[in-house]
Amino acid sequence: MMRDQVWTVGALIDEVNVLLDSGFSGLTVEGEVTGVSRSARGHLYFSLKEGEAQLDCVAWASAAKRFRFDLEDGLAVLATGSLTVYRARGRFQLVVTRIEPQGLGALQLAFEQMKRRLEAEGIFAVERKRPLPSVPQRVGIVTSASGAALRDMLKVLRRHANIEIVVAPATVQGRGSAEEVAAALARLGASNLVDVVIVGRGGGSLEDLWTFNEESVARAIAVCPVPVIAGIGHEVDFTIADFTADIRAATPTQAAEIIVTQLEESEGRVEDARARLGWELRRHLQGARARLIAAGGSAGLARVPHRVEVARLRLAVADRLPELLEELVRSAGHRLLRAEAALRRLPGLIAAGGNSRLIGSRTEQLVTLIRGHVDQARTAVVSRERALQHLSPRRVLDRGYSITTLEGGTQPLKDAGRLRGGEALVTTLSDGTVRSLVVKRRDGAGPSGRRQSQGPTKQGSLFDDGGSYDEKCGSR
Repeated sequence: MMRDQVWTVGALIDEVNVLLDSGFSGLTVEGEVTGVSRSARGHLYFSLKEGEAQLDCVAWASAAKRFRFDLEDGLAVLATGSLTVYRARGRFQLVVTRIEPQGLGALQLAFEQMKRRLEAEGIFAVERKRPLPSVPQRVGIVTSASGAALRDMLKVLRRHANIEIVVAPATVQGRGSAEEVAAALARLGASNLVDVVIVGRGGGSLEDLWTFNEESVARAIAVCPVPVIAGIGHEVDFTIADFTADIRAATPTQAAEIIVTQLEESEGRVEDARARLGWELRRHLQGARARLIAAGGSAGLARVPHRVEVARLRLAVADRLPELLEELVRSAGHRLLRAEAALRRLPGLIAAGGNSRLIGSRTEQLVTLIRGHVDQARTAVVSRERALQHLSPRRVLDRGYSITTLEGGTQPLKDAGRLRGGEALVTTLSDGTVRSLVVKRRDGAGPSGRRQSQGPTKQGSLFDDGGSYDEKCGSR
């Protein structure tokens, strides 16, 4: 009989383990977790207690790595495993192969635990959220290559012809999918080929979306050198990736809409600036044109030949300046778009926040450049205005010249031989006009006093510095 048999310690423990294995395997034990510790090899040690009763438990590393949540002291669980006696110490223990929290599901508990831990690290902090670039023209997408989410995002993004799309395919569900998503994010971030990344997939259960609750995905989003938009599941679905990303979209489609809207608004701002600059230039040019017309269009002078006509021709050329300057501003606007997009290709922007500061600096430089072009255009207009004013007939009169016409006429008189006694004349000087009557006419004569030419007397040019025209008329 077994009671009369003498047992060695090892043999007794082995016999007990045989009995326990045949009658106490696959047990589920309810209790409160206490004394949790993990060995360097990954084995998990803890105890389950109920009142004063306590049962030692162990989960070998191969089983512990499959647990969906972290064991915490005080957590009520259901542990499934087999009873054994630890041979080296003769200690009774439960070898746990599966464990579930009571009340809250394992996945939900794991989600809450992960969220608390990463939030404590500051990964979800608003301060580290990066804004979208002003011109997000190059978009990276991490999602399944065969999913409906990719088709939906591409349909929206392709509405804008200037958007370049780079797809980094990854499995978004199942074993190994978290590692694939994290690797795809790392590749896009290191490529310098994108300005922003969308991480997305369609809807599903908590377990279907679990890839985006894994710590490896959250940390890959946090260290990505470009802003990340999370578009995972539907409006009611929240994942750890949503909290980590710079922007959260309710769906993958909305994530794409955010980018298109940002680009359209940016282009609209550039177009508004271009329109305002063009309007300002036209206003200045119209003012200059009005001043030029006023300088050469007073009564009695509006039809002065030749030089005034030249001035009008120059003014007509100046009329084309708004068109040319508007093209200059439009070109500057396009350069602004290209330059802001080029900022995203610059190396060395790995540190969070670096992009926004450099974009702000480059934008100010571009605005300064555009203003410089506008100032140059204004200077050119002022220079032309001064040149035309120099040719104004009033400037000629200021040098001592005068213009004489028949009263009621507009054409300057050039030939004294055409005048008749008693005709009324109007002479325009620099500071007013004089009305005269022809009393006596004397034709030009040479040294002998004889008339040397039968042709009409030629009046000197109003715009020559030398010479004068002395018309002998009686002043009235």
